[in-house]
Amino acid sequence: MQLRAALISCRFKPGSRLKIAQLQRDFDISQAAAREGLSRLAAEGLVTIERNSGFRAVPLSADGYRELADACLTIELPLLRSSIARGDFAWEGSLLSAYHVSSRVLAQVGDDEISMDAYVRHREEFHRILFSRCDNQWLLRAWSQLYAQQMRFRHTFRELARYERGLHKDYRAFLDAVIEHNVEHAITLWQENHDKVVAFIEANLGHAAADKPTGRRSSARKAASAP
Repeated sequence: MQLRAALISCRFKPGSRLKIAQLQRDFDISQAAAREGLSRLAAEGLVTIERNSGFRAVPLSADGYRELADACLTIELPLLRSSIARGDFAWEGSLLSAYHVSSRVLAQVGDDEISMDAYVRHREEFHRILFSRCDNQWLLRAWSQLYAQQMRFRHTFRELARYERGLHKDYRAFLDAVIEHNVEHAITLWQENHDKVVAFIEANLGHAAADKPTGRRSSARKAASAP
């Protein structure tokens, strides 16, 4: 859905009002389709419905990120255990390739929308491959929905990409543990990296929220066309 992609990439500023007429123009849809889409996105936690005020993009906050990240971690740990246990040579090769691409893209991230979109997209692809050998589809669905919320923070709080460059050795150590099928060491490193990122966001998010556009047609269509 084009509107969902635009919300996840924060083409609409978190907390901003989502006007039906503007969405009709931006996405070339009917009023009924706009309302139906917003109602579905409200169920995903991407939109809030306010009495007499219509729809808004869900705001972001440091406190909200901790709750979100902790919820993700609760799901990610069993996903990680299962996927490592079931992973084969083909999975290891795909994981190494995705990590290489994600790392190279991260090294080139700037302040422009294109490089930021690429960074978030390839990071998601790495995680999807990482968890792909888990056979619990309910956990995978729940993770996918929560991770979409995390992507909003990454699009908005761009300093996080620069911070993660400094964690390259930590991420590489985690990947090595995964490839070696050292489950307990991988779990420990995953939790440590989780704590570092959460602490960084809590310390810095309030001072560095990006100034995002509020849904012009060109930017919204660009978000929708990204792979």
